[in-house]
Amino acid sequence: MMKIKTVFCILAVSLPAITSCGRDPAGPEQWPDGAYLYLGGIYPDTALSWSPGGTVLLFSSYAYSSFCIYGYDGLTDPVPVAASDSDESSGPNGCWSAKQGLIVYTTYDTDSTSSVRTVPGNLGALHIVLNDGMKHLHPTWTPGEDSLLISTCNEGRWELWKTEYRDDSLLVPEKFYAPVFDCLRPSYSPDGRWILFEASVNGVSDIWLMKPDGSEAHPVVEDGYDNTHPCWGPTDGWFAFASNRTGNYDIWISNLDGSVTVQVTRDPADDLYPAWNPVHGWFAFSSNRGKGGDDFDIFSIDAPDY
Repeated sequence: MMKIKTVFCILAVSLPAITSCGRDPAGPEQWPDGAYLYLGGIYPDTALSWSPGGTVLLFSSYAYSSFCIYGYDGLTDPVPVAASDSDESSGPNGCWSAKQGLIVYTTYDTDSTSSVRTVPGNLGALHIVLNDGMKHLHPTWTPGEDSLLISTCNEGRWELWKTEYRDDSLLVPEKFYAPVFDCLRPSYSPDGRWILFEASVNGVSDIWLMKPDGSEAHPVVEDGYDNTHPCWGPTDGWFAFASNRTGNYDIWISNLDGSVTVQVTRDPADDLYPAWNPVHGWFAFSSNRGKGGDDFDIFSIDAPDY
């Protein structure tokens, strides 16, 4: 049985609106592509996702002998949101419910199993909502915030599963979309008309879209390169992703038919996990441009014209 460490800090769900969301343009040195260091540390910081109001950035970082979830408002020290003896991930856009105030995330129980949990944004009690002996990743709320869409590993392949949310009993997911490739990091568009996800074949990923009923699934970024970590923009019709099409990973944005792509970051290091702020419009992303190797810090950069 995993032991959950008690968290005493408070992470505000509704912080005051801050135009720069904690960024200080007169502070850290600016990189040639316009990026600034947003948050650095001695451990890699990855798996970024914003709160619905764009004031708190969730990320995964190493502590307590595992990867734990932290929240950062750009002003004060990061606060542990969830900390256990196993690796945790907050997932992509949509992991924080605006209506219910709940953050949904996954915790690895073993190498082959993981559970889905929720924790209130004000750091109330953790609640296990799915623990069925399977491996789950990247849970996200549906537009009505009454159901969850989850990447579930079934018979060696990552499929999309869906379950109605109930806070009084364990959830029972059902298979929603199961093609012959891996489906990861699903999230709903701001208007609820599309599901964005990462389709991976033999370790190379493309970006796909589908309707909320599972129909019209099709690739929107498919070019022979590795395109990963899709993230919705603050307005309908645009999303961000990371791609190695320039020889290393940079952040890009695209419209919904893939006819227009715009490069956001330009650096010989790897830029990954874009989190497009839903209110203020700038990006947070993970990059090893400062230290190299697997040591990823969080950087910020303004959105390009599009």
